[in-house]
Amino acid sequence: MAVVEKYSQLKKKRISLRDAIPLVKPFTILFEPASICNFKCRCCFHSEPDIYSFLPKGSMKFDDFRKIADDLAAWEGDKIKIIRIIGFGEPLVNPQTPSMVKYLKELDVAERIEITSNASLLSPEISQQFIDYGLDYIRCSIYAIEQRRHETQTQNRISIETIKNNISVLKELRDSAGRSKPFIYVKMLASRDEFENALFLTEYSGIADEAALEKTHSWLSDTCALSGKTRNVCPQPFKMLSIHYNGDVILCDPDWKGNTRVGNALTENISSIWGGSKIRRFWRMQLENRRHENESCRHCSFLIDDYAIDDLDGVSLEILGDD
Repeated sequence: MAVVEKYSQLKKKRISLRDAIPLVKPFTILFEPASICNFKCRCCFHSEPDIYSFLPKGSMKFDDFRKIADDLAAWEGDKIKIIRIIGFGEPLVNPQTPSMVKYLKELDVAERIEITSNASLLSPEISQQFIDYGLDYIRCSIYAIEQRRHETQTQNRISIETIKNNISVLKELRDSAGRSKPFIYVKMLASRDEFENALFLTEYSGIADEAALEKTHSWLSDTCALSGKTRNVCPQPFKMLSIHYNGDVILCDPDWKGNTRVGNALTENISSIWGGSKIRRFWRMQLENRRHENESCRHCSFLIDDYAIDDLDGVSLEILGDD
């Protein structure tokens, strides 16, 4: 089997955004198969009582997905670097998600296709499809290593052993087929309990290709921000687009309130949105240190903790040319 690079190592090959903007294409496209989730994690906006007052609720139709994917394939130039199938819900809620992976791989529109899932719906049939269709990476999110805490954190009573078995079966099917993909990356939000962190790494290191602890992000709030350098310019809108199930395009993956919306990929071409006036005005707002004018940007912890790898502070407006 070919050796697949560890997920945690991929960032080491990244291009310096400061030296590359404005990009001809975004480095990353996020597709949202569904805005619905079968978990209501306490660390997530899905635990908010008024979530669907802001977030459109539903699943992406395959014909709508195909229209957007075809537009991406017709966009001249280099491939998109990464297409992430994630969004604001659990992707496997939508039964069309494996077919979306297949279609993207057939179009050869991106250097890498990955999916993020809580793995609760990762059946052997879906796992086999991901293997057959050539999914590159799957990121499985674990929220607790003990059943009672899992139920408290996710407000879902599925057995943690079921989730663990789902991931294990994926690896067994993949290995028995002599494949190296999808690479299985299992992550848990770091607990304050070091024993729980160690137990997670012990239990999943033998099941996943890579197990890791990740830090908490507080979704448009700075209440859980980690200590670190505070920056003024957010790099996200300069390198990525996130596409809702209904075609709405936003510039920030945590923006569940939709305040960074710049168009709709069902009624517009995605390449026109990327080069359009709305996104350029948003870029200008960021470079002029006016992110406080956007409600979703105002208190986001992305720039307060160390999520933001790229530093765009001080970049001249001249890079945008004439608006």
